[in-house]
Amino acid sequence: MRNTILSMYQPSYLSRLVPTMQSFIESATQNLDSQKEDIIFSNLSLRLATDVIGHAAFGVNFGLSRPHSVCDSIKSVNVNNNNNNASASSSSSSNDNEVSDFIDQHIYSTTQLKMDLSGSLSIILGLLLPILQEPFRQILKRIPGTMDWKIERTNQKLSGRLDEIVEKRMKDKARSSKDFLSLILNARETKAVSENVFTPDYISAVTYEHLLAGSATTSFTLSSVVYLVAGHPEVEKKLLHEIDGFGPVDQIPTSQDLHNKFPYLDQVC
Repeated sequence: MRNTILSMYQPSYLSRLVPTMQSFIESATQNLDSQKEDIIFSNLSLRLATDVIGHAAFGVNFGLSRPHSVCDSIKSVNVNNNNNNASASSSSSSNDNEVSDFIDQHIYSTTQLKMDLSGSLSIILGLLLPILQEPFRQILKRIPGTMDWKIERTNQKLSGRLDEIVEKRMKDKARSSKDFLSLILNARETKAVSENVFTPDYISAVTYEHLLAGSATTSFTLSSVVYLVAGHPEVEKKLLHEIDGFGPVDQIPTSQDLHNKFPYLDQVC
């Protein structure tokens, strides 16, 4: 497994993602100054991270960085959950719809993980008495309306949608090798790797883990940095001075520029 995906973590490959990240940032920050409602930065950073990692993991542009609220994804999932008994006659829906539904579920599941009284009761109990978490989760996930029940249903839908995406990508013989999922599927078809190792379930799990682990931690890190910097105006002033002094607004820094020309930013982050 390690040898299969090693090429994706080489500096030469990661440096090619800089223009991709820049395009998502520009898209997400369009018209921010004209919005009348407050901006929840943790949601904005989650959309950015999910789009970048989604591009690297699935080779798909989820479109979350377009100027719209992440609440659209949550509302979409709530509507789907309320209509879960609707007809399933549209089994031949397009891959775009499947990916769209999958990412809606992903955003919903990530933004609903709260440590207050509106969150999962089993998780809260687990923080206080870890031995009680799993028994209570097994009970609460069977009670409609509880957060544990909602999380369980969302996870099941995520798993189903991801299995569909992987299955369709497996049938696509013209796929590229520039994203995580295609790289694993291509390796699975070579004689050097047994299909018994890279089973469809294993591929689905590893791919989603790649997306979830990266997007959630990156979003949390960015949000924490912004929160801490906002409490220290002198640090914010130095950061803005260094960033503004790099060059024209439309100049995109290369990976080498990011490494060498932003020493203060590197210290802060």
